[in-house]
Amino acid sequence: MLYVVRRGDHLSGIAARFGTTVSTILEANIICNPNLIFVGQPLLIPDPGIEYPRAGGFPSYVIQYGDTLSCLAPKFGQTVSSLAAANRIADPNLIYVGNEIIVGFPQPNPAELLRSWETTAEESACQLSSLQEHGIYYIGSFQWETLGETAVPYLVRLLRNSCRTVRYYAVMSLGRIGAGFAARAALEAAANDPDADVARLARLGLRRLSAVQRFSKRLHVSIADQTLYAEPNLQSSAVPLPEGAHVISLRWNIPSATNEEGPRGGLQIYDQVQVSATGQVGYLPRAGFNDILLI
Repeated sequence: MLYVVRRGDHLSGIAARFGTTVSTILEANIICNPNLIFVGQPLLIPDPGIEYPRAGGFPSYVIQYGDTLSCLAPKFGQTVSSLAAANRIADPNLIYVGNEIIVGFPQPNPAELLRSWETTAEESACQLSSLQEHGIYYIGSFQWETLGETAVPYLVRLLRNSCRTVRYYAVMSLGRIGAGFAARAALEAAANDPDADVARLARLGLRRLSAVQRFSKRLHVSIADQTLYAEPNLQSSAVPLPEGAHVISLRWNIPSATNEEGPRGGLQIYDQVQVSATGQVGYLPRAGFNDILLI
């Protein structure tokens, strides 16, 4: 089940209330300092016999009070140096509460990643399976993000690829990077792509880049019409979230509160966000292979 922290809560009291242990809760959630939990924070209280993903982060994570890279890195299968490099953090001992970092994606070799994207599309004649699209291109968009602005020249080349899928995810990658004059110029060019979906995503990418410049990487843009749920439960009350809406990331990778099945089996996963225009807090369900419909 999922429990939302209230004023006066502490982990030992929550554990006793639900007949579990503090160590079990710590194992199920991204928490560095067990003495620091926050009002409104969703905590996974795992049910026996059900395998859960660790709640709180992936593909991104919002830094909380008490966090350190030395604590976070092993929780995401990384070293301190690889996590710092992926987020271009000059001093691994200096991180800031409220910043969003990308996790679980060490920096790739850009030439090898470029070759993988081009070769896969060429060998399949752009007839890609959904697993290829997710595993190589969707996941690859986060890998390009770890490279930051140094990825842009490679992505510009991919924008000239004849395969629409390659161009689409190159645009998504530029939107995830969300910074720099070169990224803006590439997205402006892609907004004239002959494929309507690629051009539309480029315009959304530009919207995200402008938002990041004004605010921070925690401001994301919805790339499709979605539904925002009051709880991580598809039966809870909900409101529409239109394509192009700005949301602020609060907490990533929250398993269903009621153990709902996801679109391809396993648990349904949500992300907790706040709508920028209204201040409303809610949960966005992931789609496909637990894909997030945000850049």
